[in-house]
Order: sequence, then C-alpha cells, then structure tokens
Amino acid sequence: MLVLAHVLRGAGGATLPLAFGLVRDLVPRRQVGTAVGTIAAVSSVGGALGVLVAGPIVSSLGVAWLFWLPAIANGLVVIGVFFFLPRSNGATAAGRLNVGATVTLAGTLVLLLLPLSLGQDWGWLSGRTLGLLAGALAVGTLWVWWENRSRHPLIDMCVFRMRPVWTANLASFLFGFTLYSVFGFVPSFLQVPTATGYGLGESITVSGLLFLPVTLTQFASGVVTGPLATRILGSVPVVVGLLLLAAFHGEPWQIALAMAIGGIGFGVGLSALSALVVHAVPAEHTGAVSGMNANIRTIGGAVGAAVVTTILASTARADGYPSEGGWVAVFLVLAAAAVVGLTSCLLIPTGHQENESQDMHIGADQTAVSAAPVPSS
Repeated sequence: MLVLAHVLRGAGGATLPLAFGLVRDLVPRRQVGTAVGTIAAVSSVGGALGVLVAGPIVSSLGVAWLFWLPAIANGLVVIGVFFFLPRSNGATAAGRLNVGATVTLAGTLVLLLLPLSLGQDWGWLSGRTLGLLAGALAVGTLWVWWENRSRHPLIDMCVFRMRPVWTANLASFLFGFTLYSVFGFVPSFLQVPTATGYGLGESITVSGLLFLPVTLTQFASGVVTGPLATRILGSVPVVVGLLLLAAFHGEPWQIALAMAIGGIGFGVGLSALSALVVHAVPAEHTGAVSGMNANIRTIGGAVGAAVVTTILASTARADGYPSEGGWVAVFLVLAAAAVVGLTSCLLIPTGHQENESQDMHIGADQTAVSAAPVPSS
C-alpha cells in the first residue's frame, strides 16, 4: 500500500514543469526568470519545512498525520488552482502521448534508482544490483533510439544536445548529489547519541528546528538573487558550509550556522538552474526539459545517497554507529562534489550564447521538417 501510494504521489512531480510552462505562457518574458526562480525557491523551502515540522507532527499527532496534513494541504491547492489560476494562452502542441517513450523512460528510471537506493543492502557487486544497472543501460538506450525515431518524441533529443541544456543538467546532477544528501543525512548526524563520544543526541524535533536557518537563507537567496548573474557563485556557499561542517560539528549552533551558509547556495543554485533551462529552450519544450532537469537532479540525489551510505557503512563501529571520521569524510566528499559542480557551472554559456543555441535548434527543427524523415510513431 505504501509503495502504491508513493507511485500515485509521484505524479505530483509534474507540478514544477507545468508551473514553469504556465509561467512561460502567462508572464511577460522579462519577468520569466524571476518568476521561475521564485517558484523553485518556494518548492525547495517546502522540502526544508518538511524536515522542520516532521518532529513536532510525529510527537504531537502521530506518524499518520505526516500524510494526512499534506493531503489536506494539497486538496486546498487543487481548489485554489481550479478557481484562481488563469488558463494558459499558449497554443496546444501537436501530436499525442508517445506511449513507447513514456514506458521506456519510466523503466529506465526505475531500473536505475532501485539499485542505487538498495545497493548497499544488496551488495554493490551482487547479481541483482549489477543486473538492474545493466537493465537500466539497455532500456535507456532503447528509449533514446525510440525518441530519435519518433515524429512526436516525449523528449526532443536535439534539445538535450543544446549547450545550455546539457551543461545545466550536469550542474543539476551534482547539485542534487549535494542537496539531497545534506537534507537526508545531517538530521541523522544530529541524532547520533552522545554515548558515541561525538554525537549530539538531539531529538527529531530539535533536529528539525536546527533546519530553520537553512530554510530562511535558502528561500531568501532563491527569491532575491538574479539567476543569470550568480550561476557560479551559487556553489561557493555550499562548499564553505560543508567545509565548516567537516571542521566544526561539536555544537548545535555550529551545524546550524554551516547549514545556513550552505542554504544560500542551495537557494541560488536551484533557482538559477531552473531559470536557465527554461530560458534556453523554445516555449513548447519548457515542460519536458524542466521535468527531465528535475529527474536528473533526483538521480544525482540517489547517487549521492548511495555514496554517503557506503562511506558511513564502511566506517561503522562495534555499536553500529559510523565513526566521527566517517561523517567528516562524508562532508568532505560532498564539498568536493560541490566544487565539481562549481566547475561545471563554468561550462554554462552566457545569455548571448543561449540565444544563439536556441536559434540553432529552431533552425535545425525547420530543416528537419523540410527533410520530412519517416518516423516510427
């Protein structure tokens, strides 16, 4: 039942791409970057608030209300969308749902994310793990082949070859590697018992409260920062925050301060990369490309979780808890990933180059229409 519920809930992943597409249709072009950045910042703060309020909800209402309260909130959102959200003025895209591409893409993601999530338990060299990863490669290859032969592809592969898109996707992968690992594992670090000699022994509630500073800095930086001017600077606070965590983690305030500094970078990064992808492609590709960008960020998070889990498991002590050195290694690895992400941001072209890339794609589309290739679906 829980897995089925998560499958249904996963459909909510379409919310951000749809929101970005509506912004592209309804908002003046000069305001699109700001609107997309604000939406991305608010969505990231939602995740941070989840960590913040989970403890009080469990303590006062019980585990079931971790699901009831979001269900009620989303029901209210549905009502608000129905009555207050303007209808899009954009033209309806030609074509139909590409069932083959949808099935092969979904299969690729499942076959990839499942072993990344459970590889530590199964064994990274086990037949099940390696078999699923090989299956992901095979089905992913089939997906790309199918898309390239389709008249109405689910994801236009020509768009993914545009420099602003693939460079932003690379940066998003590394961003997800760091972001989801920090939000997933720092609360666990805070709850390590004091009997270990280094743990803080905080409760779930206090661990959530210590995420309040990062929530505030993440939201503020995501909303007020210009997405095109700060794409590189977004990674710097993350690196600084993680290095501070590696060096100073003996007091709750040290962790809260390091996370607040990192939150500046998380807010800037998510807003900037979302806006870059939306600006880089023709309007009709906004939803698909921003959706895949979110998928790539999720894959990065899964890879980051797998790496962190492996490091912590390899440094486990007799009492079952990781050693302090294991946690330090985790923070340093995440800082290194943020440095690589900073380097990848240097590959993202300037606004002038983005326009050139988009013009080249449009020209390629027109040439392809004139050539009239024979599609398979």
